[in-house]
Amino acid sequence: MDTAYYTNDIDVKKVALTAYPNYKGRKFSIKVTNNPIDVRSYWDGGSRNYYTFLRLDNMQIWQVPQQSMYDMKISGANKVQLVPGMICVEHTYFCGKDLGIIIHVHADNAPKRLENNTELTREEKIVLIYTKTYKNTYAGRTNIRFHEATISKGISLEQWNTATISLKEKKMLNNAGAITNEGRNAIGDLREHQI
Repeated sequence: MDTAYYTNDIDVKKVALTAYPNYKGRKFSIKVTNNPIDVRSYWDGGSRNYYTFLRLDNMQIWQVPQQSMYDMKISGANKVQLVPGMICVEHTYFCGKDLGIIIHVHADNAPKRLENNTELTREEKIVLIYTKTYKNTYAGRTNIRFHEATISKGISLEQWNTATISLKEKKMLNNAGAITNEGRNAIGDLREHQI
């Protein structure tokens, strides 16, 4: 099973900038996996993933060549198995928007210090997911996160506020109410429909 971790650790930035020296963004995440990775790389409707492999011992890189219907297919690119000591750095664009860097890491090289075993209540999970997923204000609307959570999950304002206070104490939300790396780690790949 894949596990996503989020961090601003300097080593993550070093890896990302070694693979993509021109990257100016601030979105970095680590995905620990033992599953094969599909590294086919081509534009599709304004979306594309770029892949670079990197050796951890000497930071040597190999970029996956661009692939399109006009380029020669790369045999096995749809199921590349990571090995310990080798990571895959993915730079993702979705509908023209830069979604940042994902570093795929073999479980043997997983950043153990990022593991989070904190138990969360249903309400805390809802607050984290909706805080991660929605902007709080947009086009004149305010408190969008709470309103969307109320419509789909039935959470009350009191439950929302209690969970928010608890998450701030756990440092999963900052004082302004934005989700922190600890909060992202706590919910991992959990989605709205899974609660």
